[in-house]
Amino acid sequence: MIREIEIRDLVVIERAHIEPVEGLTAITGETGAGKTVVAQALGLLAGGQADAKAVRPGAKHALVQATVAVPEGFWDSLDPDDPAQQVRELAEDDAEVVVARRVPAEGRARALVDGQVASREGVAAFVGALVRFSGQHEQRRLVGPAAQMAILDAFAGPDAVALEARLRGLRRGLAQLDRQVEEARERRERAEREREALEALVADVDEVGPDVAEEEALLAERARLAHAERLAGAAATAIALLDGEGGGAEGGALTAAGKAMRAIEQAAELDPSLKDVLADLASGEAALQEALIGVRRYADDLGAEPGRLDWVEERLSRYDALSRRYGPGTDAVIARAEEARTALDALATGVSGDDAIAAERDALLGHAIAAAGELRGMREDAAPRLASAVEAALQDLAMAGATLRVEVSSDDAEVPRDRVSLVMRANPGLPEAPLAEAASGGELSRVLLALHAVAAAADPGVAWVFDEVDAGIGGVTAAVVGERLAEMALGRQVLVITHLPQVAAVADRHYRLVKGAADDGRAITTIESVEGEALVDEICRMLGSAPGDSAARGHAQELLARRA
Repeated sequence: MIREIEIRDLVVIERAHIEPVEGLTAITGETGAGKTVVAQALGLLAGGQADAKAVRPGAKHALVQATVAVPEGFWDSLDPDDPAQQVRELAEDDAEVVVARRVPAEGRARALVDGQVASREGVAAFVGALVRFSGQHEQRRLVGPAAQMAILDAFAGPDAVALEARLRGLRRGLAQLDRQVEEARERRERAEREREALEALVADVDEVGPDVAEEEALLAERARLAHAERLAGAAATAIALLDGEGGGAEGGALTAAGKAMRAIEQAAELDPSLKDVLADLASGEAALQEALIGVRRYADDLGAEPGRLDWVEERLSRYDALSRRYGPGTDAVIARAEEARTALDALATGVSGDDAIAAERDALLGHAIAAAGELRGMREDAAPRLASAVEAALQDLAMAGATLRVEVSSDDAEVPRDRVSLVMRANPGLPEAPLAEAASGGELSRVLLALHAVAAAADPGVAWVFDEVDAGIGGVTAAVVGERLAEMALGRQVLVITHLPQVAAVADRHYRLVKGAADDGRAITTIESVEGEALVDEICRMLGSAPGDSAARGHAQELLARRA
């Protein structure tokens, strides 16, 4: 249910505030006052195309905002991937949501949910699920198969609507599995084309057996071996200084440390305070001894493997070759080799993977075919009942001789898709024809009203907005249209933008658009709620008479009395 509608700076409307009631709300006004702007505003909320030209001259932006009461259980009834779920994520209250479209004079239009930027698709899906729009262009949509199917399903009842939603989900699931099969096939074909290259990559990498830690060690060893001569000289110098090799007169550091220790050892017998010094000398001599052993081992290793540098260089060249071909870098080479092994494994196991997807698809296909068959049965059962109900409604709308047939057929797709068409005979003696060809504009308006009234009876949770659905209708028929709209509004919300006094007179609330001029001379429209004598005046205007015309005033009061 729509609690409030606010329109700002849209075309000729500077600001309008409408509070529709549960029941029938009528919106009237002189030609050119902006009645269609109200329908345009509601259309923006339903996802209509935003046009900067619709912003009132002099304004920075136009705004259409509606406060919508959310019926209990609505959110849970949505499919998980329904765009309307986006509205729930932004809404501050699950029970009441404020949705809006903001259209700037320059720049990009925005959709809003409780003041937060939202997607246009999400707001449109939310509004579309809770509000049914029937505008002047609805006749074109009515003759389309999708609209006719939606009406049939609504008439068939909530089980049919739910089953159609479930079937859509099953079809999406099948399409997703088909995409998976296609993607797997493309991967296999690509891998088949690349099999030779993949196998060569794996063979090259396996032959070398690259390892990041080994490569780092080899690089360090190559640097050491490349400077072997300098390193050997440094080691020889160290050995000579430590051990006295090379003809030093006093011997090496190790000999000197031993002499110093023996001298202090004798002195410590005379002065015990030298024992700590003696211990330090002993430790130093041991450390020098270990250093000498280490340097000699290092010197021996430098000359232990002639040709070692050549081997290291050759090994590193293989790393470089792999990196240039499959890298860059050993990490990338190893990663590509793992990917190649995975692709080759997929080639070997792809058939069994396809079998699993095929089995899942077969199960899903069975469910979809069963659901399609069940839904087809519901539609075939509802079709003649819908035709009878619409024919009965048309009898009261001055189309007593009209007949309607609702045809349901299916295609030969894997999961059959139903088609529905409305075949009508508008007048006795005329041949049957598709709805678009069988009725005039005024007749189509009446068929539209009859269809919506019948469908609405099976869809009580939504509000209905009619934009001049009474076009082309007058006289006694206009009074019947008003009665049907009033009946349709029992227990639900209906807004009607109308030019017929017979329709406006039965409304539970009435708004009038008044065209005037701003201080700068620009056309401007205001909207006001009318009741009492002001309402009688408006009905007189709609009858084509002045408020002071006693006959018209009596007729207006008579029409309004019928509302009671």
